[in-house]
Amino acid sequence: MHIELIHADSLNYDKDINRNIRRLIGNVEFKHENAVMKCDSAYMNPETNAMEAFGNIHINQGDTLSLTGNHLDYDGNTSVAVVTGDVNLRDRQMLLTTDRIDYNRKTGTALYTTGGKIVDNANTLTSKQGFYNSFSKEMHFKTDVVLTNPRYVVETDTMNYNTLTHTAFFFGPTTITSKENFIYCERGFYNTEKEISGFTDNAYIKTKTQRLSGDSIGYNRKTGEGKAFENISISDTVNNILIKGKYAEHNEITERSLVTGRAEMIQIFATDSLFLHADTLSAISDTLAQQDTTNKKRTLFAFHNVRFYKTDLQGRCDSLVYSFRDSAIELFRAPILWSSANQMTADSVVLQTAYGKISHVIMRNNAFIVSLADSANMEIKDSMRFNQVRGKNLTGYFDDNKLHRIFVEGNGQTIYYAKNKAQKLTGVNRADCTDIYISVEENKVKEISLVNKPDATFYPIHELSPKELRLKGFSWYPQLRPENREAIFNE
Repeated sequence: MHIELIHADSLNYDKDINRNIRRLIGNVEFKHENAVMKCDSAYMNPETNAMEAFGNIHINQGDTLSLTGNHLDYDGNTSVAVVTGDVNLRDRQMLLTTDRIDYNRKTGTALYTTGGKIVDNANTLTSKQGFYNSFSKEMHFKTDVVLTNPRYVVETDTMNYNTLTHTAFFFGPTTITSKENFIYCERGFYNTEKEISGFTDNAYIKTKTQRLSGDSIGYNRKTGEGKAFENISISDTVNNILIKGKYAEHNEITERSLVTGRAEMIQIFATDSLFLHADTLSAISDTLAQQDTTNKKRTLFAFHNVRFYKTDLQGRCDSLVYSFRDSAIELFRAPILWSSANQMTADSVVLQTAYGKISHVIMRNNAFIVSLADSANMEIKDSMRFNQVRGKNLTGYFDDNKLHRIFVEGNGQTIYYAKNKAQKLTGVNRADCTDIYISVEENKVKEISLVNKPDATFYPIHELSPKELRLKGFSWYPQLRPENREAIFNE
């Protein structure tokens, strides 16, 4: 279809330029198919079905698209318009401004390569290169792409964006910076209207105190919820901990986290680390420290099949609560602790640490401490001899992570073997007393003080068999003791 001249204040032929060219001046208006083009002046060539227009270029395509600029080259055969100088392309969803745009009316596609800016509702997007399809409302951007929203800024090298769905897709290294967090990925999407996003390829979300990473991450900015899948990692710089697993949930508003699937917590100390595993790990922020975001302390909950390893401390139980505010670890349901040569059990155990070392342990109900008295007989279980302390409640105090003082409160009982200078067993001391103080040095009993109605007897070493010298509730679980970090994952 040929370009149709609708109006011009004056029309001239300029033979010096080309006898087929018409020179149009003043309020020039053309029509081609369903588009109307206006300008101040123009050269029109009916033979080639092309035109060149100058000043106040305005192209209207129905009521859906408007294109303005200072200069226009238009080919009626291909329906391609090249507009330069203060270019504005506007439709119902967005406004594009650039220095030059190549617009194909048949395909509804626009291309710029000299830098452009798009304003879409609350979003502003800039890039050096851009491609827009006015039919599908899809955009493709390359080189120095920046999407600015009042709540965040997206920077990437390659992005696709749909103005209908308000969704951006990233291809290549991408950062999203906001007041709440910093997000990095190398592939992902972001719905700027619903504020729902997904990220993959080295993706992570970083807040002031934490960093969440995984093979893939889903994030809802409105609710503050993030979910990570496979090879997940949550690091907490305030409490010096790292949590790993296969699936994680974290809410940056409520400061709650949950990890499952080979879940592991690592707490880093100056010279050592604590490794803890459970079926599920959950953490919440200390509400007492909500106002101080730089010093928030967290509480960790470990549920089912808990096992942990530290070079000087190991343990297992069904469930555990670890408060980082007071560095207290509370074990529930069949808890067992191992420290050096000592095995400690009770109905519940509270382990108090300070500066990466054990301070003391509080054992409530059916408290029991066991250690081997003669390791030479380890292979013959019935002949194994054990030092034992039993009572209702028991508190053990540590010095440099070694048990050095024990206080038994209520129904106290002890069995301790004596050795001569050659370290051979010579006898055994059995004592019953309400309260007992025991001093330990290098895992050996140095002194026992019996308080309130003591009853003690010393037996020669062969007078009673090892089996007869087992206090009520005695148990020995060396096979359950984690010997290294990997052992915490063993059933």
